[in-house]
Amino acid sequence: MKQAQRLQWTLNIPGVYLTILGVLFLFLPGVAETAFSTSLPDPALTPLYGHVLLVIALMAFLVARDVEKHGTLVWAFIFEQAGHLLVFLYLLVTGTQTFVQVGPPLVVAFIFLVLLLIFRR
Repeated sequence: MKQAQRLQWTLNIPGVYLTILGVLFLFLPGVAETAFSTSLPDPALTPLYGHVLLVIALMAFLVARDVEKHGTLVWAFIFEQAGHLLVFLYLLVTGTQTFVQVGPPLVVAFIFLVLLLIFRR
């Protein structure tokens, strides 16, 4: 498998993940609360967060369609995953949330970050 194909897969997988999260936050916030064992503090901002996740997912799918042309945008995803990693670590270290709440997305962000760094051009 060529490097560009690996990067396509690496971008499509977070695209699917972010689409699922975006749909949950935008249309099914109660399900999102149950799935993540947390309460969403601001019902007005939760749909906006879902919308942002859907836009980032769309960007991932568009970049994956033509990695050669849009390869430099991969850096946006690298910084996005690194930011998620730092925020989840902060929430865990400060005790704001438990590992049950931030552990799964922390692991997912770490895996995506490593894959993006490995397969970037």
